[in-house]
Amino acid sequence: MSEQGQFGEEEWGLIARMSEAPLSAQPGELNRAWDAFAAGQTPPGLRGTVLASWQRSRRLGINPEAFRYTFIAPEQLRAVLESNAGLITIAQEVMRNLLAYNPDGHINLTDAHGVTIAFCGQDLTPIGSILLESVQGTNCSGRCLSENRLVWLLSEENYMRALRERGKHCAAAPVRDELGNLLGVLTLTASQHAFHYHTLGTVQAAAEAISQQLKLRQLLNEQASIVESLHEGVIVTGPQGTIRLLNPYARQVLALSDEVRYQDIDAVLKPEGVSLKALPACRDRNLTVCPDGRTRVSCLISVVITPEGGRVISLREHRRIREITRRVLGSSASYSFEMICGQSAALRSVLNMARAAARSDSTVLLSGESGTGKELFAQSIHNASARQSGPFLALNCGALPRDLVQSELFGYEDGAFTGSRKGGAAGKFELADGGTLFLDEIGDMPLEAQTSLLRVLQEGEVTRIGGKRPLAVDVRIIAATHRDLLKAVENGSFRRDLWFRLNVIGLAVPPLRERREDIADLTALFCDKVSRALQRPLPAFSDEALRVLSGYAWPGNVRELENVVERTLNICEGATIAADNLPDELRLSAGPLRGSATSSASGSLKAVEKAQIEACLRELQGNLRQVALTLNLSRGALYNKIRRHGIDVAAFRPSAP
Repeated sequence: MSEQGQFGEEEWGLIARMSEAPLSAQPGELNRAWDAFAAGQTPPGLRGTVLASWQRSRRLGINPEAFRYTFIAPEQLRAVLESNAGLITIAQEVMRNLLAYNPDGHINLTDAHGVTIAFCGQDLTPIGSILLESVQGTNCSGRCLSENRLVWLLSEENYMRALRERGKHCAAAPVRDELGNLLGVLTLTASQHAFHYHTLGTVQAAAEAISQQLKLRQLLNEQASIVESLHEGVIVTGPQGTIRLLNPYARQVLALSDEVRYQDIDAVLKPEGVSLKALPACRDRNLTVCPDGRTRVSCLISVVITPEGGRVISLREHRRIREITRRVLGSSASYSFEMICGQSAALRSVLNMARAAARSDSTVLLSGESGTGKELFAQSIHNASARQSGPFLALNCGALPRDLVQSELFGYEDGAFTGSRKGGAAGKFELADGGTLFLDEIGDMPLEAQTSLLRVLQEGEVTRIGGKRPLAVDVRIIAATHRDLLKAVENGSFRRDLWFRLNVIGLAVPPLRERREDIADLTALFCDKVSRALQRPLPAFSDEALRVLSGYAWPGNVRELENVVERTLNICEGATIAADNLPDELRLSAGPLRGSATSSASGSLKAVEKAQIEACLRELQGNLRQVALTLNLSRGALYNKIRRHGIDVAAFRPSAP
């Protein structure tokens, strides 16, 4: 509120006189006004606001002749001073500056309840004294608290005789918070010759300065709390590149103490290939720093230039970004050895070897036909290893276009190639750091990617596409293939040295036809799983149906068995699954294919596989992508089978009209 809005015409007349000279002829007139008031008459020449205060004081029964200070209890005072510590700290500096213009004066600060909490200058109002109008009668601080505005009081306008005879004039202004609520009152008491019109403006400005600094401090405290609580590092530098602020996360990631404040940021962080003092505004830029001169810390940073030329640098450690990414991707292994169904000797043998492999960090190569459950073994090995709390990521090397394999594996920097994501991206090796990376269909990996993979296995470091500096990674590799890698080595499509690196522990997962005694257990497992999903009663497979299932060659292995069970339960609603409910290809091939894998059985197996692929091609009208998904094959594996069987895909596609 402006001063003009706080005073009426009566008060402005007096203020106008004050603007010409200090009030010196006023005391006699005011003393006569008091005598008239004491006699029960209307006092002449007294401001209406002062008269109202005198009347309030009289109604409260305050004795104007008995002046003494009233104090709050010591324990209450301690609590008041503690709760107002921030206000006192800010006000004291303003009060000292104000006293410099009134060296023989007295300046006091009360809280919103009229308790004196600070003063400087002459010792007039003790700490802890209560200056409320209801306690001390009319006084400047009390009037300001009562009227909640800028007030001034001449010496003879006080209610207490001792204060009237003291010969001191006062001005008081409220101190408010950001919502306009009263926090306290700042009061200046000065000699009559030093009390002028401008004194009011000075006191008002001082009170507002306290209010503004309180708001600023609150804003800074809120901002500091936000910065302190952020789960990313924040560094603020001045125009010359000196560190002004580091939040706890930045100190933790960079292993720095708060003692580096006001030091040169480049000298402290030692950034590689760039000066942080000259770095332009950017977003999500990769940066490596080496604060201790030994340990390299890779971060993603964003920079904002402040109006004064300083910088606000936010940073996120790559490791934390990878952890968040892994949580979003759901990069964890869900299978364990106990979940692999079967009691056959062939399965038990490979399970024992896999459990032994889980006790080391050596590379594992899983070989076996498509659908045998190689990824189940990979996840089980991970979950039984010391890396079980780390990430498990899988990448199907045969399902990716050749030119994307390396970027998926090793990541890329910003602008590494046309169409690359702004800011670059971490590869599977970075995301799997501290855990296991499962490379499925490793035999379909392009030769150029094989070379890069070999380097990672040898050095334990990965370099992003377009990057210049390697990043250390701690990743265990489990690879899988349905191909004969030795044959691929011989024909030059797979690197021999990479095969040696991968085949440290080789595990051959048996096909389902070599563990027929597990078919009944697997059928029961899949039947229960599908029944729950379909919310239908659990059916039973007849003995004849189980005989057909056991006699089939299962070119698609366990995966094909699961699909057959699901398909059958979707079509057959009865309580018993008979042999007639099974797909035709199973019933037609079951008889001649029972028994050991003879050469004739092998020929029939190929015929069944060809028939299955042709049936899918016919049903899906030659859509290879859908066929691959239906048969749970990678596209590369499907193309190889189509070439091997001499299947004409065009014959299954609808002819153009």
